[in-house]
Amino acid sequence: MAVKKAAKKAATPATKPAEAPKAAKPSKYPYKKLVVPAALQGVDNGKLSGKMLRPVKCGGQMWAEAAEAFDRMFDQATLSGIKLRSIGDYRSFEAQLGLFKQRYSTTDEGRNPTVTRTYEGKTWYLKPGMAPCSTPGKSNHGLGLAIDLDVTTAKVLDWMCANAPSFGFYLQSDDPKSPEFEAWHWQYCK
Repeated sequence: MAVKKAAKKAATPATKPAEAPKAAKPSKYPYKKLVVPAALQGVDNGKLSGKMLRPVKCGGQMWAEAAEAFDRMFDQATLSGIKLRSIGDYRSFEAQLGLFKQRYSTTDEGRNPTVTRTYEGKTWYLKPGMAPCSTPGKSNHGLGLAIDLDVTTAKVLDWMCANAPSFGFYLQSDDPKSPEFEAWHWQYCK
């Protein structure tokens, strides 16, 4: 809930620029479609070898190239007085499956809006009060390309929105009204 409040607060500009043309106004939430890098194509999601992963400075691990870019961003954030804290990083297939079964059920429990996934030939429904996650084996966390950050303060979220793209990190959606929007989920889009 605090993340959504921070996202909403961050979405409201403190001051409006006078007569800014709409076409020139940058997106508040930076989005870029994720394309799996060639080095990860053919690698089983959630099965990256230890040689492919590297620790990141705020805790956790990512695919080596993404980790290097993240650490550069982490250093810049620190210099700017921003503390980045990981709340989710690389996920093995087993971790993805556990998270999925914790958050989804084959029974519709009435969550509004409804968010569904298909897994093992069945429709799974996101439980009320839960944040979405990917179907096991489909997560960009499972390729070491995503990290979840604590963005419960507007200051951190604003900094990320303004600076993360210059390090190759983007949100998976730029629409905060979408049930799939996650202000904390940053993915490396080379």
